[in-house]
Amino acid sequence: MPGAERQGSRGRWAGPVAAVIVAALAVVLSRSKPPTPIANPPGTFSFAVLGDAPYSALETRRFQLLLRDLEIQDLSLVLQVGDIFWRPCTDQLYLRSRGWFNALPHPVVYTPGDNEWTDCWEPGSGSFAPRDRLDRIRQIFFEQPMRSLGKEALPLINQSDSEGFTEFVENARWTQQGMTFATVHIVGSMNGMDPFPGRSPADDEAVKRRTEAAAAWLRETFAAAAAADASAVVVAFHGSPGFHLPPGDPSRAAYEPFLTALEEEAGRFARPVLVAHGDDHEYTVDRPFLDRPSGPRLENVTRLEVPGSPDVGWVRVTVTPGSATPFAFTEQVVPRWKVW
Repeated sequence: MPGAERQGSRGRWAGPVAAVIVAALAVVLSRSKPPTPIANPPGTFSFAVLGDAPYSALETRRFQLLLRDLEIQDLSLVLQVGDIFWRPCTDQLYLRSRGWFNALPHPVVYTPGDNEWTDCWEPGSGSFAPRDRLDRIRQIFFEQPMRSLGKEALPLINQSDSEGFTEFVENARWTQQGMTFATVHIVGSMNGMDPFPGRSPADDEAVKRRTEAAAAWLRETFAAAAAADASAVVVAFHGSPGFHLPPGDPSRAAYEPFLTALEEEAGRFARPVLVAHGDDHEYTVDRPFLDRPSGPRLENVTRLEVPGSPDVGWVRVTVTPGSATPFAFTEQVVPRWKVW
């Protein structure tokens, strides 16, 4: 068929053309200058949040520019909210990302996304058993669960130190300038409930246990914040669970009891709360949370969703400790066809 013939022609040229583009970009990148560091206003500090990239060879080149940008910025830490690549789910790509994180001069705290393990059953991702991939992630990224990644490691409190939750090395908490931060392992793809060939009751039970652990860690985090008289709480995870959905909605079920815990604890805390996540790839800052069951909006809770592929970027969160509105946001995206 003529259409098939044209498609074949494109396929024959795609590889060489892509190789030329990547090679040309490599030359330009080696000669380009980094961006200018941004100074924090007096009395403030900043941290970075990023995720959902890189997904391709060209995005990897742009991600290397992003890393150069992060290196020179005055940041207290870097939060990576998952989806560190698209495919395949190999140890090689895990180790590549760990190397990137450990090369940064800042503390880096990472929470897994669905691309790294729940979706790894797909043929293009390697036809892996998802729970086996999660085991490798825990071994590679969380070998020392009481310390962050990055050259300047940050001491962490970890859920694995809690009785009954020893396997959850990925759930961490720490305090910085009077604020409480936490990561919780909640992912996209319906929180790992999407069907796949060979899915077993053990996979379903693992989702239930992980989600219950996330809810327990969230409640413990808010209790710790209240006990410490924290001025604000920051919670980071990967998945976009549909914050606007009412209790009982089928699409919300995969994320219970985590969502209920988040709504209840954030409402009870009453001070500023930042919820940072990825998954939908759309840079968003809003207040979608409702106080259940009465329904008024939780005005103290801000949601930040980071940009993602095909955008390669990060969000600078500038914090004014003690302010009624402590968080300010600046999106930093590497232009698709431009380098510094």
